[in-house]
Amino acid sequence: MSTKRMLAIIAGAGFLALLMVGVTGCSSSTTPPSDTSKMFTSTVSNAHTHTVTIEKTSVQTPPAGGISETTSSTSGHTHSFDLTQAQLTTINGGTPVTQTSGSSAVGGVHTHDFTISKWF
Repeated sequence: MSTKRMLAIIAGAGFLALLMVGVTGCSSSTTPPSDTSKMFTSTVSNAHTHTVTIEKTSVQTPPAGGISETTSSTSGHTHSFDLTQAQLTTINGGTPVTQTSGSSAVGGVHTHDFTISKWF
């Protein structure tokens, strides 16, 4: 391969590298990250976990009756998940709360613990 051809390949690779840096390094987004809700993952029980999503508004303005959610479906089942108004107020104050899910008999009777903390 000639020196001229080698230099052309190196110059082309350098140009492509600069182009990629320009495309990826200078991009910006005007959309702020979504913090309107957060997904929390449970402890492991019966060799699996679940997730539950909590809305920011439920923490900021806790409903009088608290909240009731259903966890993600894993291993063919879900769990109930509840937080009281007092627990939501505690979370909003910056103190994490650990709450146990309702039980499920699928794969053996078990529950999961979720630690919910303020994320905003």
